[in-house]
Amino acid sequence: MNNLTVADARHIVNCEGGELTIGALATEIITTAVVSATLARAIWVGDATSWHLFLPMLAQYFALLLVLPVIYLVIRHPGLRKDSIGALRLLGFLLLAGGVALGVQSYRTSVPWRQLLDDYLAVAYRWIVDAHMHWPILLAVAAILWQIPRRIRNLYVHGPPFSGVSLGCAMRFVVPLLGCFLLPFIAAGKIPVVWVLWVTIVAADILALWMHWDLQSRLRKLDGDELHDARILK
Repeated sequence: MNNLTVADARHIVNCEGGELTIGALATEIITTAVVSATLARAIWVGDATSWHLFLPMLAQYFALLLVLPVIYLVIRHPGLRKDSIGALRLLGFLLLAGGVALGVQSYRTSVPWRQLLDDYLAVAYRWIVDAHMHWPILLAVAAILWQIPRRIRNLYVHGPPFSGVSLGCAMRFVVPLLGCFLLPFIAAGKIPVVWVLWVTIVAADILALWMHWDLQSRLRKLDGDELHDARILK
């Protein structure tokens, strides 16, 4: 499989939640199209910035952090224990760091912490809603939650990880490297950075789906060839 070993290919497919059926692939494509369309609308109508475009990915990450301990309470699979404890530790650290920062700011400004918290939440809410980013965030979270049953089945069949570093995350790192030739145009102001980032995100998601489907198709062909050879030997 080009530069990948069979074990590497199987590991990547398993980390992506297992094999995709035609229905699952169609759902992924539709979800990607809808989220991408709402992101484009947020840029066009709400003047969303490059920072806004990272919010759906962050929302998906925190949704997984919150849901993992709950899943482990219901499904006591040993493969979920480490991830659940890690999620709780990270959430605890973030809450502690946020509480300390809020306390320091309250002390410096002589403003009650509750009022500060309400003000910050109101500013964050307006920053998201005024840019029309609430729909991309909600749809992205719904998409990652929709994948959970498939990931649970994959966990029982293949074992951990429940949710590894996805192909989409990897592609979002690789695609900008391949697009460095656009830097002169971006620097000249001919191409808005936010649209370049949008194209990067969409391209990364499409490439990740294509790579997932391509890997599982090759693995199926390989397994079929091995089964055919085994029958001939018998």
